[in-house]
Amino acid sequence: MPELSEKDLSQTYYGACSRMQEACRELYEALHTSSGEVETETDKVYDTISEYRRWMLIEADLIREAVKQYNEAK
Repeated sequence: MPELSEKDLSQTYYGACSRMQEACRELYEALHTSSGEVETETDKVYDTISEYRRWMLIEADLIREAVKQYNEAK
């Protein structure tokens, strides 16, 4: 793997955090019906949260792996 500079690492953090923010925005939207009513069905809310949790964990793993790669190359 190519060595990451601090700038590369920062850009990786930024990209992952931006996608996390997008995931939060989409989660909020997904917790409402198409007509704007709040979703109250427990199973649907739990399923929706699980879907977005996976997305967040992927981005968090990307950050962990990037900093690990950065430090291993030093």
